Amino acid sequence: MKWHKSALVFLSLVMIFCAFLGTCLAAERENIQNFLEANRAYEAGDLTRAIRIYEDLAAHAGVSASLCYNLANSYARNGQTGKAVLEYERALLLAPGNADIHTNLERLRQAKGLFQKDIPWWQKMGGLLGLNQWTVLAAIILLALALFHLGTLRFAVLRRFSSSLTAACLLLFCLCSAGGAIQYRNWQQAVIIAPDARLLLSPFDGAGSTGIIEEGRLIRIIKRHDSYALINDENGRSGWVPDSSFAFIAMTMADNKKPL
Repeated sequence: MKWHKSALVFLSLVMIFCAFLGTCLAAERENIQNFLEANRAYEAGDLTRAIRIYEDLAAHAGVSASLCYNLANSYARNGQTGKAVLEYERALLLAPGNADIHTNLERLRQAKGLFQKDIPWWQKMGGLLGLNQWTVLAAIILLALALFHLGTLRFAVLRRFSSSLTAACLLLFCLCSAGGAIQYRNWQQAVIIAPDARLLLSPFDGAGSTGIIEEGRLIRIIKRHDSYALINDENGRSGWVPDSSFAFIAMTMADNKKPL
């Protein structure tokens, strides 16, 4: 009788798993259909509908490079420069080597006069891979080095070869760590999404202003006070802006004021 009970438990687990798998597959099919529907709306020029579907997908199904890219294209065509730059930057975090994303982002910046200072070569090198890719690569190098030294306990290896290999692995690990640090720094950036946001002298209503910060500018948050943030933009200007005027590039879909 015991094997009967075991068989019943096993069959119950199989049925639960199949039901769960079927639900997941159905949800995935629905997401794909909605994504294709949004693409058709975009191609037909119905940007409002395309944006609404893309945003719903991002909120309920999670983000991907292609979803952020298509949403950015829709925002750009709809004249929402800040949100377009934001989504292009999010797409680049997920697919840093994608040439189409880079091209469209640079075209938008040039068209809107969002000129940037020249990016140092080391920052460009750090952008070749994403944060996760740099981290995984660094971990693989350390693991390979550890396995090699464990192997030397059993097999004889020339000291010069061992020293050279160790030095090379440590150098590669340092380079990967630097790349990861550069990408992590990029994850802390935000984008001005409000049209004609003002740079304020202090974090209070009615404070004096030093000028307008353009929609689509990259910024870094220096500190916060109530519903205001002291920011520094990509050209070195500083000032206070309300939280509603910007969104973090890396964020939780539930609250775009919380970086990941």
